Amino acid sequence: MVWALPELVRRFSGVRVAVLGDLMLDRYITGRVRRISPEAPVPVVEVERTFERPGGAANVAANVRALGAVTTIIGLIGTDPDGDRLRAVLAEAGLSADWIIAPVDRSTTVKTRIVAHGQQIVRVDRESTRVLDDETAGALVEAFLHVDGPDVVILSDYGKGVLSAPVCSEIISHCHKRGVPVIVDPKGNDYRRYMHATAVTPNQHEAAQALGVQNVADLSFQRAREYFLDELEMEAALITQGELGMTLLIPRHSPIQFPATARDVADVTGAGDTATSVFAMTVAIGGSFQDAALLANAAAGIVVGKAGTALVSPDELIEAVQPRAVVRGHRPR
Repeated sequence: MVWALPELVRRFSGVRVAVLGDLMLDRYITGRVRRISPEAPVPVVEVERTFERPGGAANVAANVRALGAVTTIIGLIGTDPDGDRLRAVLAEAGLSADWIIAPVDRSTTVKTRIVAHGQQIVRVDRESTRVLDDETAGALVEAFLHVDGPDVVILSDYGKGVLSAPVCSEIISHCHKRGVPVIVDPKGNDYRRYMHATAVTPNQHEAAQALGVQNVADLSFQRAREYFLDELEMEAALITQGELGMTLLIPRHSPIQFPATARDVADVTGAGDTATSVFAMTVAIGGSFQDAALLANAAAGIVVGKAGTALVSPDELIEAVQPRAVVRGHRPR
């Protein structure tokens, strides 16, 4: 059946999505600058507000939850106050922490952004990127295997060590046997661990890095298609390109370009998470890859117009795509 784009968005409600990856706490310290420090040539920020949001894979989970999905989140946090705070922030977003593991030797990843007058001044990161030991990797896979029949799985890789090659291989193999699509938001230069995933959603810099290209301007979509679709045996790749929009790579088609839809850009934080979330949910309900790319592009255009790590509602997305007609095209197997 062919669906109009607004109807596809309405069908997001109740889709079962499992998100596995690098969980983070995004902390924002906002205020105003009235003077320069006498200690060094830096602005002095007078703090007015501090707040936190789910970050990394947790932001992906928050995105699919906001769009109506039944969401399961799997990952690691530390046994520290920031880990407790991330659990609370997830609960506020309607997300359960039941399948989140807290190894005693790992700290919670926290990104602290200091913002004055709407402008980010500096970001301070605290993170652990150690390779997982066999016990922790096994516990993550075991947690995933207890998830009740997801319609789609999102692997959200921020390079913090959770999505190791053994973990990715186990998850993708399990899903492949059961016909469950796996959408990967990748990181790093070794994409072999994502082999046989359904689709991958790198930004242009990540795609260039995967292909060993130094200059993004030299990125060849033909070479990218050969790498992602032929060598890694995926069904699609959606390359996000910021103000240039997105490019979809699928079999038997020339690269399909989707121009950016944003009118105003306030903050690009989390736009990739939003695009991956919408792309994955569209695939889960049987939309074509073209449908999925159209909706992902529209959703990214909405979220970059909001400050901070933001979410898109179904109503916002429906309004954004209301005039559009459905695109008939390649559907995932």
